[in-house]
Amino acid sequence: MSAFLGPIHHWLYKKILFQNGLTNLIVEHYDATDGLGLDESLRAEYGELEQAPLEDIIDETNIHGWLQERVAIVEYRLAAAVTAICEKGPDAMGGLKALAYEFGKENKPAGLNSAREWFACINDTLLDGMPCDRANEIISESDDEAVWQRAVCVHKSYWDAVDGNIGNYYALRDALIEGMVDGSGFAYEKEEADTFHITRRA
Repeated sequence: MSAFLGPIHHWLYKKILFQNGLTNLIVEHYDATDGLGLDESLRAEYGELEQAPLEDIIDETNIHGWLQERVAIVEYRLAAAVTAICEKGPDAMGGLKALAYEFGKENKPAGLNSAREWFACINDTLLDGMPCDRANEIISESDDEAVWQRAVCVHKSYWDAVDGNIGNYYALRDALIEGMVDGSGFAYEKEEADTFHITRRA
């Protein structure tokens, strides 16, 4: 990555903030309804993101390292929060997926008219490590269908570190994307574990 702050760094930070927004929604809901005290414990263990324009807070002498640290913060926060909630019982994921779906609906983009635009939107929104990680590979894309494959999982190490289930992350991710495309005229589906489609509805 460049030694100078540029569009790619703002692009990545926007993705970091988006994932943190999902975590905050989850934490606020369960702290309010179940009194879990997640907000306090997550702040103590992993810190929190600064709320200011990126150019005012980033360490411009270590842009890559600073952003990588923020990636780690939001990855650990989501993994730890979901894992703690899932300890409540086997039905917890249903509520978590519902929240992720609603978060996707609340943040759905407007004006996307092709499957290739939808793939670009998902890629521009969801956090998949650093740009150099190249977590997703496009297989084919057209106006009517985009197919991509997960080339590498950049999330599992964070979930392993909190004794979490990486499958829970991907279940939330699927629910979030389904919320984003709800009512758009396009459908999202997972063909198998690592292959995904966005298709125009007939």
